[in-house]
Amino acid sequence: MRILLVSTQDYIHHPIPSRHHNIFEELATRHEVHVPHFHVSRGKERETRLHVHEATRFSVESPFLHYTLNAPCHYRVIRNIIRDYDIDVVVGAHVLAGTAMVRAAKKFGVPVVFDLKDWFPDSAAAYYKNPAVRWLLREGVLAITRYNLDHSDVITTVSPGLVEKLRTYGYEAELITNGVNTDLFRPMDGGAMREALGIAPDAFVLGFAGAIERWYALDEVIRAFPEILARHRNAELLIVGGSLFTGYIDDLRTLAADLGVSRRVHFTGAVEYRDLPGYIAPMDLCLIPLSPPQWVDIALPNKYFEYSACGKAILSTPIPDMLRMGGDHIAVYRDREEFVEKVDELSLAPEGRPVGMEEHSWKRKAEAFEKIFLRLTKNP
Repeated sequence: MRILLVSTQDYIHHPIPSRHHNIFEELATRHEVHVPHFHVSRGKERETRLHVHEATRFSVESPFLHYTLNAPCHYRVIRNIIRDYDIDVVVGAHVLAGTAMVRAAKKFGVPVVFDLKDWFPDSAAAYYKNPAVRWLLREGVLAITRYNLDHSDVITTVSPGLVEKLRTYGYEAELITNGVNTDLFRPMDGGAMREALGIAPDAFVLGFAGAIERWYALDEVIRAFPEILARHRNAELLIVGGSLFTGYIDDLRTLAADLGVSRRVHFTGAVEYRDLPGYIAPMDLCLIPLSPPQWVDIALPNKYFEYSACGKAILSTPIPDMLRMGGDHIAVYRDREEFVEKVDELSLAPEGRPVGMEEHSWKRKAEAFEKIFLRLTKNP
């Protein structure tokens, strides 16, 4: 089968592999998969099994400007891939490039799967503080998203909450949650990494791994850390990852210094994704401090799958879909006071428990997409 993927990211330079990287690299082992390249990131180029087609005329780092200025080029490249490579099915999850994908696919009668990874009207506005700009972006992106969904043959999405949200807008979606590389993420000893990071062998380590952006309230975690240190002298905070589009990580470093806890807060910066399980290994308690109220009811963070596969205890803000997934390794807090209380409780027995994640392996998720593609193309 010949598949065109239109990803939400710079497929070959984005530092963190997304849902699409994991799923479509697996599909590319048995299908011909093409992807346009949106050169908006500046990370190290990743290896890929996909056929990459340059689709960037103006290499601008601002996502909004990049996708706006390059929209005509994106349409031409996507149209040419569909025509020249006799594409059987198109799948994508982008806003503006998604519109180019939909229009080009309809021109050639190719079925479209729109994979809604999050609620784009809110996520697009999250990078901006000005209320007027946020409102304008939210309304504009909502209109474009609805156009894309209206012209798609199948809609897939990542969480039960998003399935329900889409239903309120009149759309039916098929659920394919995120997953985890079960060969990479597994329980392992963290002693060597503790030594490498300068963390004592007997330290009680709270940890976070992922993109350092404001939708994770790590500033609130750091503000609570002096009180945690007062109760647990051996506590350390390990923050693994870098900021993608903002200076949030610099704000966190400054905050830790202002609170006098910078010696006990470890920032690794961005790390290679294949090394991430090694950085999770020294954590006693893994954090998911998801913040924006408008996202909580639709979220099912990849961290849940990764932390769980590593056999870690999790302390999280209330995320309904994650709690429905279950697991007695999850504890919940709602404010700073409860956060400190839960840390107290979990410090007595922070060990996680092995959680079977095989059914949520990326291979299983690739198979779920494959079934949809076969259904749409009516291939045997």
